[in-house]
Amino acid sequence: MFKGLGNIGNIASMMGSIQQLPDRIKELNDRMKSESVSASSGCGAVHVTMSGTGHVQSVKIADGSLSGEPLELAIADATNAAGAAAKQLYAESISHLVNDLDLKIPGLDSIITTLTGGG
Repeated sequence: MFKGLGNIGNIASMMGSIQQLPDRIKELNDRMKSESVSASSGCGAVHVTMSGTGHVQSVKIADGSLSGEPLELAIADATNAAGAAAKQLYAESISHLVNDLDLKIPGLDSIITTLTGGG
């Protein structure tokens, strides 16, 4: 008759984890500010480094052979690649956080993927 009451413990545990979530997200965001990712343009002439939160930390141009539109395209290419790497790092960190808190919420992985611009 009371078989379903075993799930109350699971719900209580999940509620405790959800209460920890704001502080853990703040910790994660602080950590992501100090993490960095890098990427280069397809031609290799431009190298961009970003924080895990997507803040551009540096842009390096390898040589003076590019100028005008080709240089602009190389900068955009490297910046977009670094941005994708930062989103991937953030998504992986959120997934680890969710696993650490043992949050088993249906559809959460899909929400994280959507928010971080993935697949």
